[in-house]
Amino acid sequence: MCENVLGVHDEVLDFCRTVLDDVMDVFPSRHVHIGGEECPTTEWHASPAARLRAEQEGIGGPEALHGWFMGRIGAHLHERGRQPLGWTETGVDLPSSFTAMMWRDEAHALAAARRGQHVIMAPYRSTYLDYPQSDDAGEPPGQPGAVVDLRAVYATRPAPVHWEAEAADRVLGTQAQLWTEYVTTAEHAEYLAFPRLCALADTAWSGGGDWTGFSARLHHHRARLGALGVPSRPPTTTPSERKTR
Repeated sequence: MCENVLGVHDEVLDFCRTVLDDVMDVFPSRHVHIGGEECPTTEWHASPAARLRAEQEGIGGPEALHGWFMGRIGAHLHERGRQPLGWTETGVDLPSSFTAMMWRDEAHALAAARRGQHVIMAPYRSTYLDYPQSDDAGEPPGQPGAVVDLRAVYATRPAPVHWEAEAADRVLGTQAQLWTEYVTTAEHAEYLAFPRLCALADTAWSGGGDWTGFSARLHHHRARLGALGVPSRPPTTTPSERKTR
């Protein structure tokens, strides 16, 4: 049934609005993130109710229900003075009134910016801190996939220099993610976060490009992390970090 992924009947919309009203009562932030990515449309194609809804709304077909649904929820947030924020899979899949959070490919962020949307850069290859920090045998387990080491995080550019100025001006910033499917303790989460979070903060605020200066600053900041009891990866561990010293 379509409802296994995302029901498109009025009761579901009402439920989502009620939940978001509660969220807005608690959190005063301007942006409200409603996710919205990784939504397969195959079940909608197989659902008579979903196909009927698409026909009633006059949209292209069941695959267009994703944008239709996001638009309805986004409008509810706009009516209450908030800004909807969602993950983008392609750069053109969210309603243009949304702020787009890119996670797959830089080209998706550029496509959204060229549509006039504000963008938050969160590329998984450099800001997903649930990936391991090295391929050392003793590295604690993380999300299966490529290593995201300290240098990769520091290389994050919220507004890439080759973008045209108009698109770059629509970048609000960057964000780190630490999904916890493979995180078993608070200490494990801290280990995954630091010192990589320091690298993202430094490059986001300064514009990056000064690995030597960052390494010197991080040397002092590690002492602060140690004093706080934060378990963090020791320095000079991965090849990409070692070769720049």
